[in-house]
Amino acid sequence: MSLGDRKDQGLRLEKSSAPAVAIEPLLTAAEVGRLLAIPTKRVYEVVGNLAIQLAPHTLRWRSSDIAALIEERRRNK
Repeated sequence: MSLGDRKDQGLRLEKSSAPAVAIEPLLTAAEVGRLLAIPTKRVYEVVGNLAIQLAPHTLRWRSSDIAALIEERRRNK
């Protein structure tokens, strides 16, 4: 099998009739900490319940979830 043949056998995604959905980039604990102006260690206490676990010891957050939390917790709505 030549290199050109192997290239064609890579991972292929099935085309579906459903429209493509854009996936928003996920944030690390350090990035969430910078957004909220809190230390990275506090991120787990403050918004740990919103985290998406990708693998053991690998958590990420959606920026839309963080924005919703900020809006929800505003004192003067």
